Amino acid sequence: MSRAQWTSQLKRRDLIAGAAGAALVSMLPASLQAQPSAGRLLAVRGTRIWVTDTGPRGAPVFLYVHGGPGIGALEFEHYMVPALAGRVRLVSVDQRGVLRSDALPAGTNVTVDDLIADLEAVRSALAVPRWHVLGHSFGGMVALRYALAHPNRVQRLVLECPSIDLASSFRWLCAAAAQLLNGFEPAKALQATRLADPSTPLDDGFISQMDELLAALGGRRQDLYVSNPRNRDIFSRLAATAGLSESRWRQGAVPGKSLLAQPSTRRPMLSAIEQWVGPLLLIRGDGDHVTSPAELVAVAKAGGKIVTVPDAGHFVHVEQPGALAKLLSQ
Repeated sequence: MSRAQWTSQLKRRDLIAGAAGAALVSMLPASLQAQPSAGRLLAVRGTRIWVTDTGPRGAPVFLYVHGGPGIGALEFEHYMVPALAGRVRLVSVDQRGVLRSDALPAGTNVTVDDLIADLEAVRSALAVPRWHVLGHSFGGMVALRYALAHPNRVQRLVLECPSIDLASSFRWLCAAAAQLLNGFEPAKALQATRLADPSTPLDDGFISQMDELLAALGGRRQDLYVSNPRNRDIFSRLAATAGLSESRWRQGAVPGKSLLAQPSTRRPMLSAIEQWVGPLLLIRGDGDHVTSPAELVAVAKAGGKIVTVPDAGHFVHVEQPGALAKLLSQ
């Protein structure tokens, strides 16, 4: 999903308690409790990237690749560090220019290849031989492309509600938006239906129209992303308690806008899934409207396992952190 969808929403979202994750932690022996979150700025390829590295050093290593593009990894850390306590070593990265990483000047050009090179540089700096790679939303496509570029470094590829192929994913999201718009904005519902048509090209005009249509949903927009209405505002309370300035939350718009404008970002990816020959797990919420049927079919065709988590939308790690932790630990 586009960064523009998120920047206009950040201050209007609530954070809920990670009760499932807290309950999981309380049941673990003290020796298995996760280490306190340890984050630092790491010099990577001409900038500094925020890297959080927590959990036992001898545990399996998971890299979390966030979506947006441009959201950051903070909300994933908030829910999943306690939920995964003692089970894995979790490395999460705010991609270049995003949130806790150094801001980029306006107009900076950022490509998916930049993100892939950054992740590989982080792996090398941390001296991790191989890791499990978990990509959420837009990060699912980045994770897949990283795995294809560095197959010997990836033990398993896990995709959470991914946008693997942006055209398929964005069209599917527009189809869901059309259903919500129908009845109170029929003209906009028709426009969304046209965007959902497979013949509609994914270009700058498409993304601009999609953003406008999603904005027309108002408060109903969040129903596209969460299963429980109480989770609609999952970012504003996090922003209120994280101690980060508003400019920090907004700076991801620079790399996000650049990434979505790149032709290489929009290239078809459905057939590329079959090029990954390692273990592949796709986890989706039963209320998710981002991962398209075409993407699910492609993953199944590639021999990947697909698991649907009940009572979760696009953010399984927020709504069902305990369930996601269990799946990741298997």
